Amino acid sequence: MKKIVAVMTVVAVVAGLACWLSAPHKAKAQSASAQFSRVAGVFDSTKYSVWGAYVLNGNTAAGSQTITVCPALFALPDGRVIQPLAPANGVYVPFTIDPQNSAVTETVTPTAYSLVAPTSGTGNVPCASVTATFTYTHAASFSLSQVMSGDQGVQEAINDASLNGGGLVFWQIDPGAVTLSTGGQSTNLGSIKIPTRSVVTSATARVSTTITGCTGGWSLGYTSGTEFGAANTTLTAGTTTDSSTLVPNYVYNAAAAVPVAFCTTAAATAGAIHAHIVGYKLAAPAY
Repeated sequence: MKKIVAVMTVVAVVAGLACWLSAPHKAKAQSASAQFSRVAGVFDSTKYSVWGAYVLNGNTAAGSQTITVCPALFALPDGRVIQPLAPANGVYVPFTIDPQNSAVTETVTPTAYSLVAPTSGTGNVPCASVTATFTYTHAASFSLSQVMSGDQGVQEAINDASLNGGGLVFWQIDPGAVTLSTGGQSTNLGSIKIPTRSVVTSATARVSTTITGCTGGWSLGYTSGTEFGAANTTLTAGTTTDSSTLVPNYVYNAAAAVPVAFCTTAAATAGAIHAHIVGYKLAAPAY
């Protein structure tokens, strides 16, 4: 009898599995864990780039000016509430202002920050008084995309980690396809800097537009341009760092610097590459 029951149970399970596999299924939503800003003690900078704010009181002149940014608090996708512009250990978060208006768009780094009590029209959430040096004037608006992260969430995550006792921060820098400089051997890959006291675990790139000139090949680094890999002499579009020698787990103790692409013996005359730099920052406590 037990054998019969066991056989029937197996048959039922197999039949149910077959029905499930043959039936149409709707695509499932991404699991909540994919939105976590902190997993196993590691702060994920990619979840810190989604915040936005508006200017309540703008600047009417260029130079060192103070503006009011609202709100000062922001809830990340997993519900974690942060102050995205709050400094930690004396380091401020760069922000991009008026990104939808190319005539006045700029990325600046604050020199002072403080909370401002809520006022009429801002609800119960405080705003922030932010001082920075501006090239352009920026009027008030109620667009939550007027003020945004200026570094893909990297410094926001580092400062949040520091303000919560310190810890490990995962960061990545993706500047998109960057046209190589024709006036020198080095090309800055965007403007976001590799955080100091980091371990660079990955530095890869793809030639997105065929490179000409750049004799001796191209490589990735931050000073000499060769710290993250040996020269790749293949210059055609579609070439990747898979065909060059990479240096994994590079301990980065230099001052924060923008990653660079480097032409070994002469500047490029044309071409572009898309790089992707990944690593972990050791964030010290801020108290």
